[in-house]
Amino acid sequence: MILDINTTRREKIYLILYKEKSQKCFEFETQDQSADLLVVIEKILKQQKTLLKNLKAIMINIGPGSFTGVRVGVTVANTLAWTLDIPIYGYKEGEQDKIFGEAIKNRQNKFSKSVIPYYQ
Repeated sequence: MILDINTTRREKIYLILYKEKSQKCFEFETQDQSADLLVVIEKILKQQKTLLKNLKAIMINIGPGSFTGVRVGVTVANTLAWTLDIPIYGYKEGEQDKIFGEAIKNRQNKFSKSVIPYYQ
């Protein structure tokens, strides 16, 4: 299972949960991404009856986008990947499908790098 996090929009949090051959998309309105991101991740995992430890990789939209939103998303994604010892894949706007393909093909199963935000 792969979790895709997108916090590039100022008052939105977008999450995609890829399971086997299906995907579920979630969109949340927020006034405070830094306070809400972990809460909504926990909420969707609970709704899908799964746990953080079942994640095999994390994808994160690194921008461009809201300065604070991008920093919040990248920090949470890096922290989760490091804590769970799973790979993380950063992508710029429009590269999501390409990076998802790489994440599926890549047999890496350990955290080996951090991603950094992209600001335009």
